[in-house]
Amino acid sequence: MRILDAVKNSLTWKFILWLQRALLVLSSLFVVLIMCVTVLLRYVFKSDLFGMEEIVVIAAFWLYFMGSSYGVYDQSHVKADIIPQLLPPRGRAILAVFMDLVMAVLCILFTVWAIDMVLYSIEWMPRTTGLRIPVFISQSSVLAGYALMSFYAVVHFFDGLFSFLSGAQEGTS
Repeated sequence: MRILDAVKNSLTWKFILWLQRALLVLSSLFVVLIMCVTVLLRYVFKSDLFGMEEIVVIAAFWLYFMGSSYGVYDQSHVKADIIPQLLPPRGRAILAVFMDLVMAVLCILFTVWAIDMVLYSIEWMPRTTGLRIPVFISQSSVLAGYALMSFYAVVHFFDGLFSFLSGAQEGTS
Protein backbone atom coordinates (compact mmCIF):
# COMPACT_ATOMS: atom_id res chain seq x y z
CA MET A 1 0.00 0.00 0.00
CA ARG A 2 2.88 2.35 0.74
CA ILE A 3 4.15 1.89 -2.80
CA LEU A 4 0.81 2.96 -4.24
CA ASP A 5 0.70 5.98 -1.93
CA ALA A 6 4.21 6.90 -3.04
CA VAL A 7 3.17 6.60 -6.69
CA LYS A 8 0.02 8.70 -6.17
CA ASN A 9 1.96 11.39 -4.29
CA SER A 10 4.89 11.49 -6.72
CA LEU A 11 5.71 14.46 -8.90
CA THR A 12 5.38 12.24 -11.97
CA TRP A 13 1.77 11.36 -11.07
CA LYS A 14 0.95 15.02 -10.45
CA PHE A 15 2.66 16.09 -13.68
CA ILE A 16 0.78 13.49 -15.73
CA LEU A 17 -2.52 14.68 -14.26
CA TRP A 18 -1.59 18.32 -14.91
CA LEU A 19 -0.62 17.49 -18.50
CA GLN A 20 -3.87 15.55 -19.04
CA ARG A 21 -5.96 18.41 -17.72
CA ALA A 22 -4.04 20.90 -19.85
CA LEU A 23 -4.53 18.75 -22.97
CA LEU A 24 -8.24 18.40 -22.16
CA VAL A 25 -8.73 22.14 -21.77
CA LEU A 26 -6.59 23.10 -24.76
CA SER A 27 -8.11 20.54 -27.11
CA SER A 28 -11.63 21.51 -25.98
CA LEU A 29 -10.94 25.18 -26.58
CA PHE A 30 -9.27 24.42 -29.89
CA VAL A 31 -12.20 22.34 -31.18
CA VAL A 32 -14.71 25.01 -30.15
CA LEU A 33 -12.58 27.80 -31.63
CA ILE A 34 -12.05 26.01 -34.94
CA MET A 35 -15.74 25.16 -35.21
CA CYS A 36 -16.68 28.81 -34.52
CA VAL A 37 -14.19 30.06 -37.10
CA THR A 38 -15.45 27.53 -39.64
CA VAL A 39 -19.08 28.55 -39.09
CA LEU A 40 -18.17 32.24 -39.20
CA LEU A 41 -16.21 31.85 -42.43
CA ARG A 42 -18.78 29.60 -44.10
CA TYR A 43 -22.01 31.41 -43.22
CA VAL A 44 -20.93 35.01 -42.69
CA PHE A 45 -18.06 35.46 -45.13
CA LYS A 46 -19.23 32.76 -47.62
CA SER A 47 -15.74 31.30 -47.61
CA ASP A 48 -14.21 28.04 -46.52
CA LEU A 49 -11.07 27.16 -44.63
CA PHE A 50 -9.47 24.24 -46.45
CA GLY A 51 -8.66 21.19 -44.31
CA MET A 52 -10.26 22.34 -41.08
CA GLU A 53 -12.11 19.04 -40.75
CA GLU A 54 -8.79 17.20 -40.63
CA ILE A 55 -7.45 19.45 -37.90
CA VAL A 56 -10.65 19.20 -35.86
CA VAL A 57 -10.55 15.40 -36.06
CA ILE A 58 -6.99 15.35 -34.70
CA ALA A 59 -7.90 17.67 -31.83
CA ALA A 60 -11.06 15.63 -31.15
CA PHE A 61 -9.02 12.41 -30.99
CA TRP A 62 -6.77 13.96 -28.35
CA LEU A 63 -9.80 15.31 -26.49
CA TYR A 64 -11.62 11.97 -26.48
CA PHE A 65 -8.68 9.83 -25.44
CA MET A 66 -7.39 12.22 -22.78
CA GLY A 67 -10.96 12.45 -21.48
CA SER A 68 -11.28 8.67 -21.44
CA SER A 69 -8.01 8.22 -19.59
CA TYR A 70 -8.99 10.92 -17.11
CA GLY A 71 -12.27 9.06 -16.58
CA VAL A 72 -10.29 5.92 -15.71
CA TYR A 73 -8.14 7.93 -13.29
CA ASP A 74 -11.22 9.48 -11.71
CA GLN A 75 -13.12 6.18 -11.86
CA SER A 76 -16.02 8.05 -13.40
CA HIS A 77 -16.22 5.96 -16.57
CA VAL A 78 -19.50 4.38 -17.55
CA LYS A 79 -20.27 1.05 -15.91
CA ALA A 80 -23.28 -1.15 -15.41
CA ASP A 81 -23.54 -1.82 -11.70
CA ILE A 82 -26.76 -3.74 -11.22
CA ILE A 83 -25.09 -7.04 -10.30
CA PRO A 84 -23.04 -5.59 -7.42
CA GLN A 85 -26.26 -4.31 -5.85
CA LEU A 86 -27.49 -7.90 -5.62
CA LEU A 87 -24.37 -9.20 -3.88
CA PRO A 88 -23.37 -9.13 -0.21
CA PRO A 89 -20.53 -6.72 0.72
CA ARG A 90 -17.80 -9.37 0.42
CA GLY A 91 -19.12 -10.43 -3.00
CA ARG A 92 -19.16 -6.79 -4.11
CA ALA A 93 -15.55 -6.39 -3.01
CA ILE A 94 -14.45 -9.53 -4.88
CA LEU A 95 -16.35 -8.44 -7.99
CA ALA A 96 -14.81 -4.96 -7.82
CA VAL A 97 -11.28 -6.41 -7.69
CA PHE A 98 -12.11 -8.78 -10.57
CA MET A 99 -13.55 -5.92 -12.66
CA ASP A 100 -10.43 -3.83 -11.98
CA LEU A 101 -8.27 -6.75 -13.09
CA VAL A 102 -10.25 -7.23 -16.31
CA MET A 103 -10.07 -3.52 -17.04
CA ALA A 104 -6.31 -3.43 -16.46
CA VAL A 105 -5.74 -6.46 -18.70
CA LEU A 106 -7.90 -5.07 -21.50
CA CYS A 107 -6.28 -1.64 -21.30
CA ILE A 108 -2.83 -3.21 -21.50
CA LEU A 109 -3.93 -5.30 -24.50
CA PHE A 110 -5.32 -2.22 -26.26
CA THR A 111 -2.09 -0.35 -25.46
CA VAL A 112 -0.06 -3.08 -27.15
CA TRP A 113 -2.34 -2.87 -30.20
CA ALA A 114 -2.03 0.92 -30.20
CA ILE A 115 1.76 0.61 -30.16
CA ASP A 116 1.58 -1.65 -33.21
CA MET A 117 -0.80 0.76 -34.94
CA VAL A 118 1.43 3.79 -34.34
CA LEU A 119 4.60 1.94 -35.35
CA TYR A 120 2.89 0.80 -38.55
CA SER A 121 1.82 4.37 -39.29
CA ILE A 122 5.32 5.67 -38.66
CA GLU A 123 6.78 2.98 -40.92
CA TRP A 124 4.38 3.54 -43.84
CA MET A 125 3.66 7.23 -43.11
CA PRO A 126 0.10 7.56 -44.45
CA ARG A 127 -1.14 11.13 -44.58
CA THR A 128 -4.50 12.86 -44.58
CA THR A 129 -5.91 13.67 -48.00
CA GLY A 130 -6.16 17.45 -47.74
CA LEU A 131 -3.38 18.88 -45.63
CA ARG A 132 -1.14 15.79 -45.83
CA ILE A 133 -0.84 15.57 -42.02
CA PRO A 134 0.80 12.31 -40.90
CA VAL A 135 -1.85 9.94 -39.56
CA PHE A 136 0.32 8.89 -36.62
CA ILE A 137 -0.34 12.28 -35.00
CA SER A 138 -3.98 11.43 -34.38
CA GLN A 139 -3.18 7.76 -33.71
CA SER A 140 -0.68 8.78 -31.04
CA SER A 141 -3.63 10.02 -29.01
CA VAL A 142 -4.98 6.46 -28.96
CA LEU A 143 -1.64 5.18 -27.70
CA ALA A 144 -1.27 7.93 -25.09
CA GLY A 145 -4.85 7.46 -23.92
CA TYR A 146 -4.61 3.69 -23.56
CA ALA A 147 -1.18 3.89 -21.93
CA LEU A 148 -2.59 6.25 -19.31
CA MET A 149 -5.71 4.10 -18.93
CA SER A 150 -3.48 1.05 -18.39
CA PHE A 151 -1.39 2.86 -15.81
CA TYR A 152 -4.43 4.07 -13.86
CA ALA A 153 -6.24 0.74 -14.18
CA VAL A 154 -3.23 -1.16 -12.79
CA VAL A 155 -2.93 1.29 -9.89
CA HIS A 156 -6.66 0.99 -9.15
CA PHE A 157 -6.46 -2.80 -9.36
CA PHE A 158 -3.65 -3.04 -6.83
CA ASP A 159 -5.28 -0.40 -4.65
CA GLY A 160 -8.53 -2.39 -4.61
CA LEU A 161 -6.72 -5.70 -4.15
CA PHE A 162 -4.70 -4.44 -1.19
CA SER A 163 -7.82 -2.89 0.35
CA PHE A 164 -9.73 -6.15 -0.10
CA LEU A 165 -6.89 -8.23 1.36
CA SER A 166 -6.43 -5.93 4.34
CA GLY A 167 -10.20 -5.99 4.94
CA ALA A 168 -10.27 -9.78 4.66
CA GLN A 169 -7.43 -10.06 7.15
CA GLU A 170 -9.19 -7.72 9.57
CA GLY A 171 -12.37 -9.78 9.24
CA THR A 172 -10.58 -13.04 10.17
CA SER A 173 -8.85 -11.75 13.31
